[in-house]
Amino acid sequence: MFSTDRAKRLQEELSTRVLRELPSTPPLDYSNLTYVAAFDSAYANSKQYAVVVLYDYVRRAVIERKHAIVEVKVPYIPGLLAFREVPGYMRAYKHLTTKPQIILVDGHGLTHPRSFGIATHLGLVLGVPSIGVAKKHLYGEVFVDPSGRRLIKAHGLVVGEVLVHEGRELYVSIGYRVRLEDAVNTVKSLLVEGIDLPVPLHEADKYSKIIKRQH
Repeated sequence: MFSTDRAKRLQEELSTRVLRELPSTPPLDYSNLTYVAAFDSAYANSKQYAVVVLYDYVRRAVIERKHAIVEVKVPYIPGLLAFREVPGYMRAYKHLTTKPQIILVDGHGLTHPRSFGIATHLGLVLGVPSIGVAKKHLYGEVFVDPSGRRLIKAHGLVVGEVLVHEGRELYVSIGYRVRLEDAVNTVKSLLVEGIDLPVPLHEADKYSKIIKRQH
C-alpha cells in the first residue's frame, strides 16, 4: 500500500542531495544542445497513458514519439504527483532510441513544498537535467524584481519564474541540474505564436490524447 508519509520522507531526503548540488550546476551549453524531451500523461479507466516526445532543438522538429500504458497504482495527491506518473514515464523513456540532453516536465521542480516536484524527481531518476513547466502555482512566494521579472522564491532560494505567453501563465522552475536562467531561456526559446505551451510539451500533450483515444 502507498504510504504518503514514506513518500514525503523520501522527497525530503532526496531534495537535500539536489539542493546541495545546485551551486555547482554548470551553465547549459546551447552550442551542443540538440535533443529535448517532453513528458505528459492522459488518464482513463485507471490507466495512465504516459508519453515522451523527443524534439530536435536545431531542426525544430519532433523526431520520436514513445508511450507506455500502465495501471495507475497511486491516487492523485497534491505534492506527490511523481509517485503516480514517474513509473510510466520511465517505461516510455526506455523506448527512445536517442536520449535527450534536457527534459521538460508538465509539473513543478523545486517550487514544491519539499523541493522535490515531479520535474526534479524525474530528472534525478533519469540522470538528465530537467525543467518544470506548470500551469498553476503550487508553492513559493512570487515577487517582482527590479527588472520586472516575476520570480518564485522557495526554501530561501529563487528557483522559478512566472512567464506569460498567449495569455497563459507558465510556472517555470529548476528541476534537476539546471540553472534558473537556463531553464527560463530554454522555455522561452521553445515558445511560438499560437501555441500556449513550449512546443515539445504541446506535442506531448497532443500525443497523450491520441494514445488515449486509440486505446
